[in-house]
Amino acid sequence: MLEPQSRAALTEQLRPPSGFELSHAVGTSFTLDLATALAIPLSFASHRLATADDALGVLDAIRRAADRIDVFGQAGEISMGARSDLVAFLEPMVHPVTVRRGLFHPKVWFLEYRSGDELAYRFLCASRNLTGDRSWDLVVRLDGRPAADGERRESAATNKPLSGLLRVLPTMAVLSLPADRQKRIEALADRWRSVVWEHPDSIKRMQFHAFGVQGSEVPDLRGQRALIISPFVTDDGLRMIRSGVRAETHLLSRTEGLDRLSPGSLDARLSTYALDDAATQADLDADAGAASAYVAPTERLAGLHAKAVIVDRMDGAHLFLGSANATLPAWQQNVEVMVELVGSVAKVGVQASLVALGDLKQTYETTGGQAPDENEEANRRLERFMRSFASLRLNVRVVSGERHDLRVWCDAPEHSTKRATKAARAAASDEFSLRWHLLTRPDLGDTALAQSEAESTVISGVPLADITPFIVLVGRDASGRERRTIVLARLLDDVATRRDAVIARQLIDRASFVRLLTLLLELSGGWIAESGSGAAGFFGSADASGDGAGLFEALVRAVGDGHRGLADARRIVDFLRSHDEQAILPDGFEELWEQVWQAHLELAGADA
Repeated sequence: MLEPQSRAALTEQLRPPSGFELSHAVGTSFTLDLATALAIPLSFASHRLATADDALGVLDAIRRAADRIDVFGQAGEISMGARSDLVAFLEPMVHPVTVRRGLFHPKVWFLEYRSGDELAYRFLCASRNLTGDRSWDLVVRLDGRPAADGERRESAATNKPLSGLLRVLPTMAVLSLPADRQKRIEALADRWRSVVWEHPDSIKRMQFHAFGVQGSEVPDLRGQRALIISPFVTDDGLRMIRSGVRAETHLLSRTEGLDRLSPGSLDARLSTYALDDAATQADLDADAGAASAYVAPTERLAGLHAKAVIVDRMDGAHLFLGSANATLPAWQQNVEVMVELVGSVAKVGVQASLVALGDLKQTYETTGGQAPDENEEANRRLERFMRSFASLRLNVRVVSGERHDLRVWCDAPEHSTKRATKAARAAASDEFSLRWHLLTRPDLGDTALAQSEAESTVISGVPLADITPFIVLVGRDASGRERRTIVLARLLDDVATRRDAVIARQLIDRASFVRLLTLLLELSGGWIAESGSGAAGFFGSADASGDGAGLFEALVRAVGDGHRGLADARRIVDFLRSHDEQAILPDGFEELWEQVWQAHLELAGADA
């Protein structure tokens, strides 16, 4: 079961079954990297990227999937890897959340696929965040189908923790979700109650646990012996998990965590292990070749991030796999998800799992009692401050003009959570300082966030493509330690053509315009043979014959088809015209375009 030789790339696990397309995806993560999130829509795209740095291919995949993907992440734990204009298209699908107690820590995906009237489901429960990290992690993948009439009562009982979590996710968001998105998630939660899951061959039954939501409780961890895999471990968490274990416990964790356990926790019934540094040098298969430009490339797995508790009992081995560390807050305060699988002790129990881990683990002897590092503790205080401040609601208002002005402010603390109010007070003290800037323009920002629009400072002359609701908060403590996080503000009086400006900025030559139109017409059912490096292939075939079939055939197929591809193409063409960017358009394009558009309107029965 826990065989480190079996690798699973997230993008491959998200990919629809053959013959299906994505209907709806809801994902959760504690830390969320926006650059990594750009790769997620590629999992559902029907086409591969032309090259590893095909920004237009990524853009098209995001646009197609934007209304079908929702990602919830802990407020104050959102970052940005490689900068990209394309994060503008993530805005509708990213939802920072905050919870009253603990942290929002689950790493799950609720996936629904459709093929005609047929539905298929998949659930991923992992220990991996949506970042470019390459630590050792665990993932459980379950495929399912709609329950038959006689199966619905049992499936509803099994799926109750998951459907309940789905239903409350929108209520945790810092900013209210649009009504249509909230209704879509609620509808998915209803359908999720009636899913029957395929069991892995070695598993005879399973159960879901969603901690930190109404009605949740700590599962039964009693048993003969246990194996705990957790990068973070505390004395109280270890004591809670071990309290019902009658014989030995095996603990695989990070060396620094093991060294900080109290000597009293390290009794004769506890065996401790760490990852073998040499064993972590195995090459890592590429995550997804098409996404390599947007996920930080790395060749090796290193470091422990997997979380699991395995308990041997009389009725079999109980495996708890998911997001919860071996700490008390993880099991009693945080929002976490664990899948409990029950199988044969001989196949998936403690000893079988230790054998499967093989040389990846090594015995680690420690006497414990090491004091926490003061610098680390200070960094944690700064992290808590940033998470708290990120739960404040920020606002960005666009003041339109020839070049746009912005006003940025946060809601007054009295209208925010107690945690956010405390953070605001800390920012006003000498303990922490806070400054901010636009994600798209680090040079544009202010040193303090106003608490009303009237007090806000105007940012003047912002190019349309640089307007963004993503604000970078930069916190610093009295000793100069610094931490950054990204918050999603309410964007007021947005400009309708803002994302068109982002698209236009990607069109650096005629070939890029050809590539974009290719993707847009694919969306509407059209097809264009891939052109070469220039734009000539756009009007003819990509080969040397140049028979004129390329553009003409693709546009004719798209005319009057009722899809949005041709309309999207017109919007971009109109934007280029209105901003004196006609040089991007291939010679003769405008004449042909007008004829095609008029034919489209006539066949579609629309007004010119």
